[in-house]
Order: sequence, then structure tokens, then C-alpha cells
Amino acid sequence: MSHEDEGEVDQLGVGLLVAGIGLLLLVGASGTSLALPPLGDRGWAPPSLPWRLGGWTVGALQATGYLLGAASLWRHVRRPSPLRLRWWHVGLLAVLVLLTAPFGTADHTNYAAYGRILVEGGDPWSVVPADWLGGADPVVRLVQDPWREATSVYGPVGTWLMGLAAWVGGDLARQVVWVWQVLVVAAWLGTRELLVRLGTPRPTVDRWWTTNVLVLGAGVLGAHVDTLAVCAMAAALGLGLAGRPLLAGLATGLAASTKLTAGVVGLALLWGLLSRRGGRGAPRAGVARLVVGTLLVLVPAHALVGMHALGRIAEAGGGISYAMPWRALYTLLDLATSEPLARTMTTWIAAFGCVLLAVALWRITEGLTEVVAVRALFVLTTAYSLGAGYVLPWYELPQWLATAVLVGLVGREGWRRLAPLLLLLVGRSLVLALAYVPGRVRLPDDVEMVTLGFRFVASPLATLAVWVAIWGLWRRAGQHPVRGWSEGGQRI
Repeated sequence: MSHEDEGEVDQLGVGLLVAGIGLLLLVGASGTSLALPPLGDRGWAPPSLPWRLGGWTVGALQATGYLLGAASLWRHVRRPSPLRLRWWHVGLLAVLVLLTAPFGTADHTNYAAYGRILVEGGDPWSVVPADWLGGADPVVRLVQDPWREATSVYGPVGTWLMGLAAWVGGDLARQVVWVWQVLVVAAWLGTRELLVRLGTPRPTVDRWWTTNVLVLGAGVLGAHVDTLAVCAMAAALGLGLAGRPLLAGLATGLAASTKLTAGVVGLALLWGLLSRRGGRGAPRAGVARLVVGTLLVLVPAHALVGMHALGRIAEAGGGISYAMPWRALYTLLDLATSEPLARTMTTWIAAFGCVLLAVALWRITEGLTEVVAVRALFVLTTAYSLGAGYVLPWYELPQWLATAVLVGLVGREGWRRLAPLLLLLVGRSLVLALAYVPGRVRLPDDVEMVTLGFRFVASPLATLAVWVAIWGLWRRAGQHPVRGWSEGGQRI
């Protein structure tokens, strides 16, 4: 049992968590608002509540929901206590999620449009929604600006699932989106079961994945494709740790073909294989099977849709988020050079920053676990979340997957060492989530002034503060090195 699952239940912490999740569910059940784009007639999809939330009200509900949920998680880090959910708790939460419409983003309208274009014989990687059928299609026309002029940046597997939702949902966008929500909820629950089968205690999984508002609010209630990609990541990690590298490679290929960055699980598994001591042949054979399995999915999938899709996916990696400190650097470079050069330079500098963060995190996590692949996945996903040029709240789902697994492996001493870093991650992720409340691009001037001010100032400063704190933890870890592994032997 993980150290965090010992002790008495924290009634206040559970109350904060239930209240936070309840407020987020209320936003999703209340229909069109500044957080929830219009989806037209609902057809056979669930109805919304018979009222509409005003701009400031919906923002306050979202922000309070995130604050309460994060406060519960913060209390848990400071004073670990178990969260023991019964099957009907999780089942009820899943049903309630499916009674909402996605909010905090308009990405689900893009998913519906790309799926619709695909099933109608178009190529979502080369046709923008605004040009499809002259803008008259009942599903595609509901895409929000500025994505009406953007082609798909998602992998073949992810886009085929969007096509499945569009095929089942038919001519009504709300129906298409609801089918997509079913897929997202299935992936969220599937990840939960995969984590348990992987050996992570169920209370740990439910604390850091199932009810974590930074997962549930940003990923599941936002109906993001990242939730599906993370499910494939969990499968790849479990298969890799079970010593089945070929199947782990196939799952890695599915993850990367859903969203390219999810392929990081393959790097973590490679790291684990290459770090194994003794027996040169076995690690090499495992590496070969892992790579072959990944390519067996990636190559045919991209060959079927055309290599231009891969080019479009790669092009999307040059974004610079307003919520990251790199935006200030990009602005300064843009004043001194051309815009493309400023963007390229900022992207490469951010990549170097991710490497530095990974080095620091590797030192900080030394000795926490013998399972190298889990430690590597945590380090890589966290470094990306904290250092990449373009990061949104739902991009952090792989980090929370890795956190759940890592936390499930540490004992009392490991928890004491890991807790400061966990507090930093919870605090920073909360600020990032708040930076995208209410979540739509077109906002009234007064709401926009507040939300963009928070996004431009508070979020970059919070990330900078975490960088400084990690540097301090790294220096302290260097002064007090941990010798040996926390348990006997060494595994992938």
C-alpha cells in the first residue's frame, strides 16, 4: 500500500472535493454560456438545465470548483489520507459527466467537424471547416473562430475516432459531441482500471486521476482527445512493465497516432530497457520489439491518411502559449527579428529549457523508485508541462498519469521527499487552469480583461516561480544524494 493511503479519511478534504466537482458539473449541465459554445438542437443527447449562466457567474463557478478541488488535493499532500470510492461512486460520477456538455474550450466542435469531414469523404488535414460545403454543413458550421480556418492537427487514430462519433451522431452537432463524450468517459474509466492493474493502489488512482479536478475538469469535462491518448499511454506502460515490449510498442503507436506527444511513453519505456543491468541481449531484443511494435501502428496509419497529415501535425508544434513565460521572450525576439525566426528561436529555447528541467527532476526523484520507466515518464511529462512553449491545462494529463503511478510506488520516506514537488505541481496546474476560465475565445470586454490579464501575468509568473523552486530542490538533492534504490533489484 502506498504511504498516502494510510490513516483516517479527511472529511473536510472529501467535502471540498465533492463541492468542487459539483460546481464544475453544474457549469456543464447549464447549457450555452461563455464557457460552453452553442451546439444547436440536442436531438437524443441529454438536455441542459432550464437556465443560462451569466458571464461572471459561470467564471466564478468554474474558478471556485477548481480552487476547492485543488485545495482538497493540497490538503492530501500535506496530510495524506485515503480516498476509498465504491464502484457506484465512480459510476454515478460518470453518469453525471455524461449529463453535461463540454466546457472550458471549443475543441469538441473541432473534433465533431473533423470527424464529419472525414465520414463525408473529405480530408480534415487539408480542408478547413470554413471551406467545407460552403459553410452550410450543420455540424461543421458550428466550429468557433479562429479554428474555422484551421485543419486538423490530430493523429489518424484520434481522427478516426472523431469520425466514429460523427457517423453515430449524424447531422446534429450535439449528438456527435455526446458520442465523443462517451468515448472520452470510457477512456477516463479505462485509464483508472489500467492503473489499478498496473499495481497502483485504487485509492491512489482515485485521488490523483479519477477525482483530480485538474484531470476531471480540464480533460474529461472538456472532452479532450488527450484523455483518449493517455488511456493508450497507460496500456503501453502496463504492457512494458509486464515485459511485453511488442504489445507495449503497439499501444505506444496508438497513443502517438491519437496525439503525437503521447508517444513520450515509448521514450520512457526505452529509457527503462536501456538502463537494465546485465544481459546485453535481453535489453536489445526488448528495444527492438518496442520500436517495431510502435512502427507497426505509426507507419500504416499515416500512410493511409497521407504524409501531409504528419506534416500538419508537426507544424502545430510551433505555438507559443500566452500562459507560459516563453511568450515574453517571443515578443522581444519578434521586435528584433522576423516573426518566423522569433517563433523558431523561442521553440528551440523552450525545448532546451525542457531538457534542463528534466535533468533537475531526474536528480530530485533519485531513489524514489526502482522502476526506471515510471520515473522517466514522470520526469519527461512534468518537464514538458512546465517548460514547453505551448501548454494548455489538458496537456498536463500525461503528467497526472505518471504522478499517480509514481505516488503509488513511494513509501513514507519517499513521500516526504516527493511532497514539496507535488505541492508545486498542484499549485501551478491550478493557476494554469484558472488562466483558461471561462475558456472561449470571444468574450465580453470586461471578462476578457480579467481572464487575459490573469493568463498573461499570473500564469507565467507562477511557472517562473516553480522553475526557481525546482532549481532549489535540485541543489538540495545534489547536496544530499540518495544512494541505492528504494527496493531491491531493478526493473524496467
